[in-house]
Amino acid sequence: MKTNHKLFRTIGAMLLAVTVLAGFTACETDPVEQNGGKLPDKEAIESTYGQLRSNATTGNTVEMLLTAGTGFVTRDFYYQQTKPAADGTTLTLRIDESLVEGFNATNGVECQLLPTSNYEFPDGQTLELTAEGQRSAAKRVRILAEGLTAGEYLLPVTVAAEGSADESQTLYYTLTVRDPQPGDYELHDGSDLFFVFYINTDQYQPLLVQDYLLEKKQVRGSNVAWYGTVGNIINLRTITVKYNEFSGRAMLDLGSDMTYVLGHASKYIWPLQEQGRTVCLSLEGGGTGLGFCNLTDEQIADFVAQVKAVVETYNLDGINLWDRNAGYGKEGMPETNTTSYPKLVKAMREALGSEKLLTLTVYEEPTSTFWDTEATGGIEVGKYLDYAWSGYNKNTEAVQLLDPWHPNESYVSAYTQKPIAGLDASKFGCVNFPIFPVATSEAESMMRDPVFLVDWVSNGQKPNNIIVFDDLRTNLQDNYETAWDITFAGCCRFMDEENQYILGSRNGYTYRFDNHELTSLPTGLSGYGKWQKDW
Repeated sequence: MKTNHKLFRTIGAMLLAVTVLAGFTACETDPVEQNGGKLPDKEAIESTYGQLRSNATTGNTVEMLLTAGTGFVTRDFYYQQTKPAADGTTLTLRIDESLVEGFNATNGVECQLLPTSNYEFPDGQTLELTAEGQRSAAKRVRILAEGLTAGEYLLPVTVAAEGSADESQTLYYTLTVRDPQPGDYELHDGSDLFFVFYINTDQYQPLLVQDYLLEKKQVRGSNVAWYGTVGNIINLRTITVKYNEFSGRAMLDLGSDMTYVLGHASKYIWPLQEQGRTVCLSLEGGGTGLGFCNLTDEQIADFVAQVKAVVETYNLDGINLWDRNAGYGKEGMPETNTTSYPKLVKAMREALGSEKLLTLTVYEEPTSTFWDTEATGGIEVGKYLDYAWSGYNKNTEAVQLLDPWHPNESYVSAYTQKPIAGLDASKFGCVNFPIFPVATSEAESMMRDPVFLVDWVSNGQKPNNIIVFDDLRTNLQDNYETAWDITFAGCCRFMDEENQYILGSRNGYTYRFDNHELTSLPTGLSGYGKWQKDW
């Protein structure tokens, strides 16, 4: 099966975009002066400069949010040089409380110094650079909410010499602690961002999504547009279609984990529905060579009947179809065709009725002809769908913007998809965000930055408020720990039409993820691994 490969943007182009964007934000308040004159001295150009940095920010201020109580948030820090130094370098991070007053005066805030008992450095405070290296290994700082009252806190850390102030050698970790409020756990209505999530029950309990707490806040000041849980459509996976070589049937394989979850729906599924979430099952290929694109009419009817029985038995809200991992081309299996999948969609809608949700994930060749009713046997696939969205979300690639209505824009993905026949643009999710681990290089950080979405949104090309994410995760001690939650919030910011890059820092909004619940264990202690499967 042919795969479309991503068109990589150059790092230089992305750096330019970020620079322009930063300038755009600054223009609201600060005039820009351009000075002509001689070039910098050759000695200055060839000098080696270093900066204390964090993967959580492009500047030197790292913002965090926690609700009062137990819970914590973890961020990182590292040292970056413009080029390798002649000799190796060892730097020691220290807390400099003398910087609090200056930070408050500069930013017009009233932060108090974060108490010593509310932070720790699990990996130590020493940064090492080898003679050949430009970047040290990242190390963690963990900020704890326990014992803190509502307010603004600051942890200023620096590698500058005692008695000297150097912003390039300093990071400011700011923590907002908020009091719990009535309605904190109400589901956000999706009016500005409509959240579509996947949860892999091979790893997690579906209840994981309850702890995804997000705040939409004006960049300047304390105005909060909303705070609450998110996740309007929840797709549970992994469920597959497999081929029974003895009977020739296409079999719905729930797997042991999904079987357990469905068998305990009153614990794992119904509470989500009671909160207003739509809970669906996501179906995909099972690697046997049989998938949605090579089913016979008899297999379609049989398979749809199996799916309908599960949906009705466990009172689920619908089905998501994602044709991937089928293993097409295996010896003895039928060839793929362009009518099988459309027939399956039509039959699934007719069996489930209009009360259940039917969605489709666009991915590679199985959906590539859905614009062409001749290829689909006269079936307008979109007429049978409630929603469709992109399935391109590899975390080894940049964020992919799959916009079938503006394919020639430079910021639209090289993966292609024409508009699905019969589906209105208001029902198509153009971006499916990966969950990224911590970046290990500047090039990797720039590759992941979805700043190009600002052009798409500000040009009025975003057709709806649908935002889709790859499999959700909890807080674990792994290479995602210091990065995934802040990149999650950042993706939300770029997709919102009221973001700071479009409306400016005076009127625009940003998003912050609250790790309070995800790091508060049922025992009453803080820790890792909450909502991993318990069976």
